[in-house]
Amino acid sequence: MALEAKANFGTELKQDGSIVTNADKAIERFFRERLPELIPGSTVWGEEEGYSDPGENGLWALDPIDGTSNYRYGSPHWGVSVGYMHEGIAKMGVIAMPDLGKIYVGAKGIGAAMNGKPLAPIRPGPIESTELVSYGDLTVERYGSKPLPGRHRYLGAFVADSTMFIEGIFRAMLSDKAALYDSLATMCIASELGADVRYADGTPIELNGLLNVRPFPKAVAFLPKGSGFVL
Repeated sequence: MALEAKANFGTELKQDGSIVTNADKAIERFFRERLPELIPGSTVWGEEEGYSDPGENGLWALDPIDGTSNYRYGSPHWGVSVGYMHEGIAKMGVIAMPDLGKIYVGAKGIGAAMNGKPLAPIRPGPIESTELVSYGDLTVERYGSKPLPGRHRYLGAFVADSTMFIEGIFRAMLSDKAALYDSLATMCIASELGADVRYADGTPIELNGLLNVRPFPKAVAFLPKGSGFVL
């Protein structure tokens, strides 16, 4: 749907100054209809149409197009992110990167794969000075005076940077700007690969505490276990 919509862009400015396209809206409407059919009793929280409390059978959190500016102006680094949680636990996640031809999936206790092939576990250990680390622009603005390990990279969309981490291209990722609808799928997939998913200050993430919260209250980190990194 997103690829087809590129032939007829319709773009608006949201109140926060970011853009939204006709594709964002159409894809979210599609998911709002279909996802509760997959798990009756579940509800949907999407970026464009807003928050819903979890249903008796959980909550889907989705970003119909994460990286809308990238999508609109021709960068391939955008994607569709759909995560599912129940009773405060990330159960399933799917991320599609259509311009790159990649689909990432993960399910708690089952594992994670890209295009049907199992993904390698995240290698534990420290972050070396030569390794690539994604620091969002707000993270650099807030914490740039502190020593940040690795070489800074940033692609401009949560799913773009997080899938680089999932594939092992980026050694770590920190984000201050995302919400649960951007990140729930990544949290599930990365956890299945053995990543250390927590706040950058070392405290654990409580998913129920992120419901209807945007942005994260503090920097969220996706790290190799045993990295020793604390911001």
